[in-house]
Amino acid sequence: MEDIPTELVVEILLRLPWTSRRRARLVCRSWRDLVHQRTTEMEQCRDAVPLVVTTESTYVLDDQDQETCIPRDLWTDQHMDAYKDMEVVGVCNGVLCLCDDTKPATGDTLALPSIPRHGLFRRHNSRRTDRSWHQAYSFGYHHGTGQYKVVHVPCFFKTKETVQVFTVGEASWREVPAPNMKCRLDAGVVSVNGASYWVTEGSQEKIMSFDLKSERMKPTKPLPMRDGPICQLAEVQRRLRTLTSDTYYMIKVWVLESNAKEQTWICQYSLSVSHGANNHVTGPNIILFGYDLIHGGQGHKLYRYLHTPVNYETSSEGKAVTRYCSKRVLVSHIRGHILHTFAYIKTTEALSVHRRW
Repeated sequence: MEDIPTELVVEILLRLPWTSRRRARLVCRSWRDLVHQRTTEMEQCRDAVPLVVTTESTYVLDDQDQETCIPRDLWTDQHMDAYKDMEVVGVCNGVLCLCDDTKPATGDTLALPSIPRHGLFRRHNSRRTDRSWHQAYSFGYHHGTGQYKVVHVPCFFKTKETVQVFTVGEASWREVPAPNMKCRLDAGVVSVNGASYWVTEGSQEKIMSFDLKSERMKPTKPLPMRDGPICQLAEVQRRLRTLTSDTYYMIKVWVLESNAKEQTWICQYSLSVSHGANNHVTGPNIILFGYDLIHGGQGHKLYRYLHTPVNYETSSEGKAVTRYCSKRVLVSHIRGHILHTFAYIKTTEALSVHRRW
């Protein structure tokens, strides 16, 4: 094996599904190191860059060493007509989930079959309205199984209270009963570390968790302190974060720590956005490289805030982020209004390895 060039081994590994790469790690130390250092699953946290979705297009912020980033339009001219009006549902390992599940690095696509009873849904298909049918979808990846899954949660425009789940590469969707678990779409639906989360509607709102492996759901542990309604669900470093607010300008950020036995909510820090009513925390990835991401300037500017990090495993309170903290414009005058931010890495892996039909 020593005679095989390293780049050739990497090329072979990248053509394998993740489940096979996990077994390849056991062959020898050099293969283990290659899987850990050169595959997208391991690069996700280490080398990810911000992906910004607007009402006009989707941008990648590759170079953040400059004073202000120059956004790179992800959709080339030949892609623009097909993708410019699509909503990005989620991003995992460089794979973007749109209406057509497209991976932009190669233009490779893998179409999904129609969702069950899709004709029964009241269609709110506009990304420029407060509530769109795209908001009911989430795209997740389970590191243990190597499977990508699309989850469609029960919400206001579904006539049947079920969670519909699709494993990328399979031939059909599956339905899981979810009575009285309709999603409050404005809080978002996120997939974090092998599970999808959403906030239920009603006065007794709770956070539901849908395990992507077992396809079972249960509520998370309630927040210990309620400072108003849950504003937003978010993801950072494979953890679920929840934003709550008791005033218009002050937001508390909670992080969910969990193991096999218990779950614990930690109040990580408070975030002040008092510098302007038009500034909003981005999502579902609200923090990258230690910076909180906030969009403002009528939705055309993306700011980053640096706060003093704390060890939230041992401390229940963090440092407040105010307008006097390190703030700078990350990108300005982006085309369209900023809708979402994701963590993104470029991948050339083929989606065809997931096809089973």
